[in-house]
Amino acid sequence: MIPATTPRSPQAPDGLPAASLVTASFDDTAALRSVVRAAIACVLGERADHPDVEDCTHEALARALEGRSRLRDGEPLRPWVLGIARHVALDVLRRRRRTRRAEAPPAEDPEERGELLESVEDPAPGPEERAAQTERARRIDIALQKLPEPQRRALLAFHVEGLNYQQISRRLDIPLGTVATWIARGRRCLAEALGE
Repeated sequence: MIPATTPRSPQAPDGLPAASLVTASFDDTAALRSVVRAAIACVLGERADHPDVEDCTHEALARALEGRSRLRDGEPLRPWVLGIARHVALDVLRRRRRTRRAEAPPAEDPEERGELLESVEDPAPGPEERAAQTERARRIDIALQKLPEPQRRALLAFHVEGLNYQQISRRLDIPLGTVATWIARGRRCLAEALGE
């Protein structure tokens, strides 16, 4: 029997893996808040009790509540809310970066200023990298569509929704070993289709 594993995920403040809180709903705000706080703390690289983390958590939950009408019936809540949380946290990181740049003392000499700008690497992916990422995502989508439905459902539940093998087993009403087999075969087929 292959042991159930969970994908690496941020730890909730109470020490439980955030993946164990996949059943969080708008009715269970404490669980939802802890999932969002853990994700934001991970993106910001701060402790869960940092003021920016709390501000981002509040903002992400407010946006989720405002936009919950856009969530389709049956669509999992956790990935949707975590996407919102990630975007809120990235906005904070961008603001921090702009603030640091604005506070940096200007170089004395215009030539020095040019050298300084040349030495700073742009962290954003360049056009070639973005094009490669887009092409890879398209190839993954095509390869996923070619997988048998059970393998695709198990693979997406594990990698996208963050469910562990036991949760997938219960959801699909299949033995744990079958889940492991479907995920392994799905990964192998994807790797072959992508030439990896």
